[in-house]
Amino acid sequence: MSAKIHSDLVVTDMSTAYAESAADEEYSEFSFATGQNQITWSLGVMLWSWYVICELVISITGIVGNVLVIAVVFGRRSKSRSTDILVGNLAIADFVTSIFLIPYPKLNSIPNSWTGAFFCKVVESDYLMWTTVTASIYSLVAVSLDRFFAVVYPIPFRRFVNRRLVNVIVCLIWAGSCVLMVRILLTNTTDVMVGKCVYQPSPRNLEVIYGIYVFVVQFALPTVLMLATQVAIARSLRRQAARFASNESTASFHNIARSRVLTLTFTVILIYVVCWAPDQIAYFSFNLGIISPSFVRSPVSRVTTALAICNSCVNPILYTLRHPQFREALKDFLRNKSKRNTPIFEDLEISSRPEKSHESIEKA
Repeated sequence: MSAKIHSDLVVTDMSTAYAESAADEEYSEFSFATGQNQITWSLGVMLWSWYVICELVISITGIVGNVLVIAVVFGRRSKSRSTDILVGNLAIADFVTSIFLIPYPKLNSIPNSWTGAFFCKVVESDYLMWTTVTASIYSLVAVSLDRFFAVVYPIPFRRFVNRRLVNVIVCLIWAGSCVLMVRILLTNTTDVMVGKCVYQPSPRNLEVIYGIYVFVVQFALPTVLMLATQVAIARSLRRQAARFASNESTASFHNIARSRVLTLTFTVILIYVVCWAPDQIAYFSFNLGIISPSFVRSPVSRVTTALAICNSCVNPILYTLRHPQFREALKDFLRNKSKRNTPIFEDLEISSRPEKSHESIEKA
């Protein structure tokens, strides 16, 4: 979990004396006379720091880029296969994440009402944002597993994987993401005395356990799964290339296919690791007490957080630069041309219909 959320919440646990004095100061601004000054919604001043501007640029880029991916992929929904649907779901998750990244003024006060409680638990806590981030991560894992089964076990893949199964997987990704991040809802509430959203810290040992849990769920486990599948894909393609080495045309097809599959998927995974590793490692170290609380608001922490949220806008750029079929589909969409009767991200059916796949690659 990013330092973004903990710069506002977890520091309360690490700096108790400061938090108490700040609460006393805020409380003094309100009348002690019951009913004279009821706490209402009050917006603060928007401070346009370099980090806020960076967030805005990333969010706008992510919204525009992922909207195009969604429009292009689901514009061919009748021809979409498993990978296209999963990539479309990844774009939806990144699109929603980009919306939640739009900066907004912090609230000076929040009323003691169900709307105030909802705002603190769901919005201010960034529960929705972390749910979509988790859905994005596991959508990428699903894409990697989808390609793994398509390449390593092509016959069972074509027999059992259909649109209905993929839609079920998409629903499970979103439901699981909501459950995995539910702890955020349980630790954020409203201080009715001062009209503020507050974080309710758990005992120190539980905070450490939760830090390990977040590191495993959001970074370690997805990274291991994705890298393991890529290694298996590389080995399978190498064996297939050796098997067809006597046929120069077929061998050429397998070389191109291997390069195309590994380059695009592995690059997406590598960018995910590069973007999230510094922030996840920093947060993990923070929860273990290796990093001091002062790190949370430091410039280095802001940089690692900015790098992490960049992952929500980078994939559309990568598709455009590295995937010819997506470029062609994007051109068709922008020119309002009739759509081709082919999927976008699943043109490489390794070991199945090699002649047709070879032809499509040559055209790209």
